[in-house]
Amino acid sequence: MVIQGLDDGGVYFSGNLTDVVITGINEYVDISLSVAGTYIMRHERFYPVAGEVILSDFDKLINCYFTPADFSALNDFYTGDIRNIYIYCQDKNTAVSRNVTTWYSKSRVSTGVPEPGMIYSRYKNINTAIGREEYLPFFADATTTLHISVAHVRNGVEKYTRKSVALSGRTGMLAFRVSPARIASLSGVSTDAILYYDVTVTAGTGSTDQIRYCMDRHFYRNTSNFIYLNNFGLPETIALTGLVEYNPELEGEIVSFMQEDIRMAPELLDVRTVNSGYLAVAKYKALKDMITSTDIRAYDTTGQKKIVVTDVDLLHRQNGNGKFSVTVTYRPSEHSHMEFERIRNDKKGIFDRTFDYTFN
Repeated sequence: MVIQGLDDGGVYFSGNLTDVVITGINEYVDISLSVAGTYIMRHERFYPVAGEVILSDFDKLINCYFTPADFSALNDFYTGDIRNIYIYCQDKNTAVSRNVTTWYSKSRVSTGVPEPGMIYSRYKNINTAIGREEYLPFFADATTTLHISVAHVRNGVEKYTRKSVALSGRTGMLAFRVSPARIASLSGVSTDAILYYDVTVTAGTGSTDQIRYCMDRHFYRNTSNFIYLNNFGLPETIALTGLVEYNPELEGEIVSFMQEDIRMAPELLDVRTVNSGYLAVAKYKALKDMITSTDIRAYDTTGQKKIVVTDVDLLHRQNGNGKFSVTVTYRPSEHSHMEFERIRNDKKGIFDRTFDYTFN
């Protein structure tokens, strides 16, 4: 009897474990399967079809036993979830088992197995801005190093500052905070002076991977910032700079009572449709990751709000420069999301709070 798709002692991404096939079965097979010591199956009997038993969608079977990162309060480092998978198969005459280590991934990963020094991001270049959050997902072992290199202007002269970042013994699938504010803190360079910064991950073998973050100084009338769980259960961000349409929806059932119509439990849902602005292919793929994520939040300087995507329009025509635009409609996930806000009107001066960027 042979278990195909799992090598004893192997290390995998869970999304790559689509099917596990058991062949060479004598009459029947009893299967026990555990994830981190918790049994999903215990001595469950299967009968072969065409000489084999297939545990299909094995990744979906085990993925619900992983715990994603909690980014309700943002941290500088996050570690992906890892689980030990044990399977024991016994037929009428023989028994075989496999014991493997598995890192969480929602979908298949091209590298097959985790590679130290590899950055697991869609991007090679990212436009960022002051006030945005950024996270770099990468896989590290004990020999992996992380460096930041900041191009900036000091006294009218362009400078290039390089710093090493201590991983403090962290290994595995990591997400490192690389927002402009965090990079400024690590490098000692003011965010206003930063032109761009490179984040480089180097494996012990000498192989490197890198992403460049370019400071976007353009003014956008609308910027919608989102943070979500990526394919590896770690926080990742995306910013959309297109038009925002506000489409509030009134909810609550209308009932007739004493010859009078009454709306029961009225509530106004803050529904918004965001145009992505022009997207490169990498950002389009990242946007698809976001809309299929189990945890999506809109954020600004005041905090985060959990949202649920209600509709998407991914129909697009790719123009000559390889960029296109799509729309995403969302609303707050919490039904009781409305707030009352009052700002004390105690300031006297030439300009009040209505003086903003629309003034010419």
